[in-house]
Amino acid sequence: MKTILDLTFVLNGSLGFICAFIVLFSINSNRTVNIYLAIMIFGASFRFVTRGYLELTDQIEHIANFSKSIAYVFGFSLPYLYFKKLVFQKRRIQLIDLFHFIIPTFLILENKFEIIEHFYHIELNGVIAFLVISQFLFYYVLVTMLLRKHIWKKVGNLEIESKQSILLKKWTAVLYMAFTFMGIRLIFALVFFHNKEFISDNYFVWINSFCWFIVFIMILTSPSILNGYVVQLTKDKEDESKTNVIWVVKPLNSISNVQDLQLSQKINGELSNYFHQIEKYIEDVKFFRQSDLSMNDLALKLKIPKSHLNFLFKYHSTISFSDFKKLNRIQDAIKLIDEGYLKTNTFDSLSKKVGFSTYNTFFLAFKEVTGKAPQEFVNSIS
Repeated sequence: MKTILDLTFVLNGSLGFICAFIVLFSINSNRTVNIYLAIMIFGASFRFVTRGYLELTDQIEHIANFSKSIAYVFGFSLPYLYFKKLVFQKRRIQLIDLFHFIIPTFLILENKFEIIEHFYHIELNGVIAFLVISQFLFYYVLVTMLLRKHIWKKVGNLEIESKQSILLKKWTAVLYMAFTFMGIRLIFALVFFHNKEFISDNYFVWINSFCWFIVFIMILTSPSILNGYVVQLTKDKEDESKTNVIWVVKPLNSISNVQDLQLSQKINGELSNYFHQIEKYIEDVKFFRQSDLSMNDLALKLKIPKSHLNFLFKYHSTISFSDFKKLNRIQDAIKLIDEGYLKTNTFDSLSKKVGFSTYNTFFLAFKEVTGKAPQEFVNSIS
């Protein structure tokens, strides 16, 4: 049984190396993010392959030395740095990031060479174990707060999630759970299996292996998670039209009004046609680029009764007409941004172009729809 487990370590580590190369090949799409992810994967894979190989070849002395290593403490800050770059999309590694590796370096050196222990003639294994656990808990809290605030946040009333952002929520949840289980295993090993002679987390390593296996499989099956956290509403039309998001065939509210019931029976079979007609006309003529447009204006242009249009937004739309107008203008703005409009124009010009009367109303609407300020959004996709 032990031989089979050791063999799975080698195989899982080999799978990890494949994933690490995939990450490196995708580095152009998200340089800093993928570097941190690649380091994590390489480190875990090397640890699994090395451990499995040493156990399979019965290299007792090397196994003992390997067990004394606490190089894994470098892995505590890496998830935080990875998620941080995933959220804020910084293309370059920042100097401040290196400060996260000062304490882990000190712990590794002291655990390896026992410099302070020899100089002051004191035993520090308990202190090192405490600092290792504290380091994990510190970064675990930082990661939890970061993900809850920026990636797992509740979607706003007008904010439409792209398939990419939904996938990234699942991806970060998987990585977070892996980080959680590996941390629990580490704390359990250091607290209940602490050896007075050296620090080791060399217990229940199969839990780490299983967690990383899940991560590796997700990378192999969903490589688009390596592209970063970018909200691009206009690019989602290829996969999922706005009609499927905004309009619903089944009434959202119960219809009790007699006139509304009669109108429902009259247009019920034409709902899909109405949805398509509204979306197509708005897209073709960029209708909402005109300011101060009302529902009556749209009804006249579409040549349908205003009562019909009002009924659609009352019972078959997830948002109001006002929000619908706002959403379309912001989607129009995002499309213009993608086409390079801001290379020769200002944000104020963009706000006027898509139909907003002032930049302030554009700013507030943009943040409501995308979850980001205009400049922050542009930085995230540049």
